[in-house]
Amino acid sequence: MNIASGKKAVSRVNQSIREAVATERRDDAARFDLELARELVEFAVDLDAQDDRLRLQQSVKGASTIATSRAKTLSDSSIYLPQYGDRWESLIDTRIQYADASKRSCISEPAWNGGDPKYNGFGPFANAWLLAREIKSFGQPARADLPTYVVAIRGTVFSSRPSVVEDVFANTIVARRVVRSTAGIEVPLLFAELSGAEIHAGFGYSCLSLLFDRKFGLIRALQALAQEKVALTLTGHSQGAAMATLLHAFLRYARVRNWLLTDKIVEVNSYVFAQPKPGNALFSSDFDRVSRHDGGSSFLLNNTLDPVPAVPLTRQSLSDLSKDLPSATRIDKCIDAIEAPARNLRHWVSSQLDRQIVEWMGSDDLLLDPQRQMYCRAKTCEFPAGCSRNYTMAGTLVSLPGDASGAYQGQNPIDPFIQHHAPTYRELLGRV
Repeated sequence: MNIASGKKAVSRVNQSIREAVATERRDDAARFDLELARELVEFAVDLDAQDDRLRLQQSVKGASTIATSRAKTLSDSSIYLPQYGDRWESLIDTRIQYADASKRSCISEPAWNGGDPKYNGFGPFANAWLLAREIKSFGQPARADLPTYVVAIRGTVFSSRPSVVEDVFANTIVARRVVRSTAGIEVPLLFAELSGAEIHAGFGYSCLSLLFDRKFGLIRALQALAQEKVALTLTGHSQGAAMATLLHAFLRYARVRNWLLTDKIVEVNSYVFAQPKPGNALFSSDFDRVSRHDGGSSFLLNNTLDPVPAVPLTRQSLSDLSKDLPSATRIDKCIDAIEAPARNLRHWVSSQLDRQIVEWMGSDDLLLDPQRQMYCRAKTCEFPAGCSRNYTMAGTLVSLPGDASGAYQGQNPIDPFIQHHAPTYRELLGRV
């Protein structure tokens, strides 16, 4: 082949790539449902603004916490109330379930409040989630041929220490692990298949707790759905956005690997808001592929002025680059040798943190499959420690231009968290 014909071949390949990318972008734009996004952000307001609603009361009493400092900047507390329409029917609210199951009351404990995130989150990370069903008589359904459900995941609530600690464990773990149930059955726990894919440890372990808790696990609720086949939309804000993204990947692989929900979930979609980075670049690549299975899609809506989507900070070293783009050249081997001590140190630190997380999860069994009563010990679910810090977002980005003046209805512009609040996202979606 001469040089001219080689250049033509390369040009044809590049043109094919450009056309494929353009087609994907058009498909994503066609699938994005703005009205649905506006409805889903109300779930985020309901879950994530709960501590703001309560701390407003405490700020009047002079309490001094991060949450109350946020509450003191409120000029209109009504903006932190969800504005649900008639499209969704609430089925499960684990905040209510957990508060009821605790058998505590303000009669015996004056400080107790079932509506406080400090008292209504389950598991070691104080998780909470909502399940709602679309009412088909409402306008144009998301899927006319399938019952559609929404699962909303609670994000960070400052009044709950375990919720905040989850964010702090920002080391990475390998995105796949095979565990052995108490019955001796090997079960794949997959967030990604691509070699080198790693995820945020705190978010990953919290997802396991949320999915497989013996009393309040999401898997139990999904298996109990009356319908044979359903479409599922996952949503969340902030920490809940990262967890919803990881759950999206996990549920797709669970179905593809034919061990969980194979006869239930036909399509999985996700709309998430203010997503902190859930994993490294290789996880993001793997998620982009798996989230499109069976017509599914994943959208992350980020305020351009919100600092939270920038964390965890991307700290790509030369060894990260050689790991993400592996090759066998002499230069790569030299880079790998030079960076090996730093990489091994990061791996050791991650291993120590992972052990702390798993110990914190306690000795309770995780209910992997309620239908078959398949359990595994929480302490056996320790994923291999990672060493990548090449964090990146995951999903199709929908940018919402923020207001630099902070002039959002009912909010104080000097609030340091104003660009991140769920009501801010509600308003930005309303401006689109």
